[in-house]
Amino acid sequence: MEIAETQGVDVVFADFGEAGERVAGFCDFESGKLYVNANDPVARQTFTIAHELGHWVLHRRFFEENPDEYSILPRFQKPSAKNPFEQEANHFAANLLVPKRLLAPVKDAGATVLAKVFGVSREMMENRLKNV
Repeated sequence: MEIAETQGVDVVFADFGEAGERVAGFCDFESGKLYVNANDPVARQTFTIAHELGHWVLHRRFFEENPDEYSILPRFQKPSAKNPFEQEANHFAANLLVPKRLLAPVKDAGATVLAKVFGVSREMMENRLKNV
């Protein structure tokens, strides 16, 4: 959250109601807010903040000029090769939360242990270990 706020955005934890089962969060480029599902586990919220911050840092200008291009993707959807914005935001989040220089020396400790150490989900850590 602190990193996001230093980039000029506010992080808002919100109850998405029925949509909460499908949506982890989204970025409101006009108001400068990252909305995060208040009912998600902390590790998921952390990734959501980092992912949406990736959109803010990397794609803000494009989405401000083309607001119809930004869509809230359903949770658990794997970004396709046709969606570089989602891939870039995921890559940004992974590198922000689990920097390669910190992971490389301890990568053999196992995904479960490392997920706890870095404060991310086991699934996110498994994906990160495949790409280091």
